[in-house]
Amino acid sequence: MKGQLKFFGKLLAIWLLFFLFQRLLFIFHFLGDFSGNYGELFLMPFHGLKLDLSAFGYISGIAFLISVPSFFITSEKGLKIINRIITIYFWTILILVSLVMCGEIVTYIEWKTKLSSKIFMHFGTPSEIFRTASGSYTFWYFFYFIVQVVFGYLLYNRWFKKNKIKSTIQSISKRLIYGLTYFLVGAFVLVLMIRGGLQQIPVSATDGYFSNKQIVNDVTVNPVWNFINTCYVHFKVDLSAYYHNLDPQVSDDLTASLYTSDGIDSVKIFDQKQPNIVLVTLEGWSAQMIEPLGGESGITPNFNQLCNEGLLFTKIFSTGGTSETGHSSIISGYPTIAGVSISTQSSKCRHLPSLNQSFEALGYNSFYTFGGSLSYGNIGGYLTDVGFDKLVDENDLNLTPTGKLGIHDEAMFPYFLSEVQKAKRPYFYGLFTQSTHSPYDMPAEPFPGYNNDGYVTSMHYADEHLAKFVEGIRNLPDYDNTVVIFIADHGRANIYNQNTYDEMYFHIPLLIWGGALKNEYAGQTIDRVGSQADLAKTLLNQLDINSDDFHWSKDLLDPSTQAWAICTSTLSYGWKNEDGYTVYHMIDDRLVHSPYTDQKEIDAALKKCRAVLEAMYREFIEL
Repeated sequence: MKGQLKFFGKLLAIWLLFFLFQRLLFIFHFLGDFSGNYGELFLMPFHGLKLDLSAFGYISGIAFLISVPSFFITSEKGLKIINRIITIYFWTILILVSLVMCGEIVTYIEWKTKLSSKIFMHFGTPSEIFRTASGSYTFWYFFYFIVQVVFGYLLYNRWFKKNKIKSTIQSISKRLIYGLTYFLVGAFVLVLMIRGGLQQIPVSATDGYFSNKQIVNDVTVNPVWNFINTCYVHFKVDLSAYYHNLDPQVSDDLTASLYTSDGIDSVKIFDQKQPNIVLVTLEGWSAQMIEPLGGESGITPNFNQLCNEGLLFTKIFSTGGTSETGHSSIISGYPTIAGVSISTQSSKCRHLPSLNQSFEALGYNSFYTFGGSLSYGNIGGYLTDVGFDKLVDENDLNLTPTGKLGIHDEAMFPYFLSEVQKAKRPYFYGLFTQSTHSPYDMPAEPFPGYNNDGYVTSMHYADEHLAKFVEGIRNLPDYDNTVVIFIADHGRANIYNQNTYDEMYFHIPLLIWGGALKNEYAGQTIDRVGSQADLAKTLLNQLDINSDDFHWSKDLLDPSTQAWAICTSTLSYGWKNEDGYTVYHMIDDRLVHSPYTDQKEIDAALKKCRAVLEAMYREFIEL
């Protein structure tokens, strides 16, 4: 048994060193992001040890089981076969673990979150993964993979190659006793490692959190453990387990009260009864890049000027962090349920209301176009299911310039304008921009002053071509009967905010502009909290169209409407109101942040958030 114990002792040491090396690679790539917290990096291995041991337990369980028969095999040939199988298994796991870490580093550049089961949401359209990855992403992916394999090879040669299981026990009875003891004790220890100890609640990511800076906590949490854990939740855990905190009746009553208004007539901002509606969905436009929303000056000068001519909603938040959930929020007034992407479920999409269907009853034509592929996130399927008359994406067009993701805004804005010009009146026409999505390969010089940041440059580029589109709209013969709505599908992490649990990650623009907007509302702002899902009821009420089916949407122009928004990710949900943002990690079962210090206020905010999400989830199951 000494040989087997020595073998696994060295195997544990190899993996702990390998996990530490992976963290060093992550730190090397994002070194500047740790500014102000470098001292905490020395504490990282100690805080992450429990999760490292848990990861070791997961990946070494099969090797342990393979080693058990060595107690009952006496021939050298038999032991050689066992050692060879374990060696093959070691290299298989090392390659897989390396791939996970490569993926984590590369996706962290864009998502600012650890690699998780979120990746499976994109596997339905695998081309999306490759096309949105820039050349530098691909380089770094293979670079870190090679570096990890080389380091693994060095560890293998130093400790593993000669670390063979040997058996010196001759007595059959001793083999049986030692083998059984080894199996029982070893299995117990591995289970203990996986659970993180004897405590009632198994180890979670919270056990690795010790810093106030998200990236420090992210690098502390073992990437293998995190990926295994989130995949387990994705494939095995019933989401309903996270949506039963409240009694259904309590949830429904509280939700109804949150959506209740005093019935005050909404102010009317249009001077036309049936204006043409143009919807421009801005890919990943963050409020932090837009000066009138408290962001940077000079990046979007044309949109900034447009805000002086339109009605700007200054406190609008996306309900999720992906384009497909952004579309269902905007067009169907359907906030994102954490962990759910309704656009991928056609049978449920067909039960959703939609702006185009509501307009169709009044004789409106509908059209939607995107310079990329509408297969991403099944956006095209969703738009088809909710009844758009015509859809056009890159597969139907031959325009330039193009990038890896599709046709850039420089070409799409003029194309969309041409469609608007010849549209049969009245119409509801939409464009989804794409140049502000990585890999930011638009034909533009880096915007000065921001360290050649691709996202900043893409925002300035998109703004430049948006301005030309706006001038085309101004020149329409029926401009006075035209409304243009600019709204983002989601926010994003950027050079000023890397924290995906921060409310600024969800802060987005919503601007209503056009000739049909009454003069007294030009340059005005609405400074009440709301979400992108509230656009639907707001717009329909302005046009005196029945909006009862949009019961998850609120009227932003009704002064008696309550001011709040729900923001979600794959793993969290949060309640945003005028006091701030209270966010909860649903998988780790922990509070991430709240503006409140009184536990009663925190509980009250989370209760409201859960009430709405749980009511939505129950309806979602029945759709």
